[in-house]
Amino acid sequence: MPLKLITNFLGGINANKRPGEIAAGIAFGFLLAAQPGWTIAAIVFFCIAFMLKINMPALFLSLFLFSLASPVLDIPSGLLGGFILNLPALRGFFTVLYNLPLVPYTRFNDTLVMGGLALGIIAWLPLFFAFRVLVGIYRNTVREKIVTSNFFKAFMKLPLVSKIFQLVGKILDFSAG
Repeated sequence: MPLKLITNFLGGINANKRPGEIAAGIAFGFLLAAQPGWTIAAIVFFCIAFMLKINMPALFLSLFLFSLASPVLDIPSGLLGGFILNLPALRGFFTVLYNLPLVPYTRFNDTLVMGGLALGIIAWLPLFFAFRVLVGIYRNTVREKIVTSNFFKAFMKLPLVSKIFQLVGKILDFSAG
């Protein structure tokens, strides 16, 4: 994983970026990671994410991290997708969609695609609010404890670490420590 991406993410958490921007980036990262590959829905959500004011390093970092957990999500996604696709009330609707000219290319009739889409949409708001709160908690309590810890001070004095931060050009607002 590129060091600059991690540094930009940490810089966003420690800077005056709105917690909602960071939380939205993380939630969009989960939404994209819940999709099995680059489906049309994932591409649409990716384009929407670029049009909104969200923290892009948070999106890319969370996309990477949630993608590592995506094999674990395949079972619940498949079950949820199968449940949705087999609902008698929606069967006629899905038949009409499947018979439209380009809609079958969305792969909506695949249980993993439907389940991943549903799981990502259902989890978006809870993830957004949870990470919004967590960013606030981090900024108000945890960051100060980290910066003033002896371990962090010693870590920042290591030659390799100081060189990396000089090369990247961002000391993450940890100058208090």
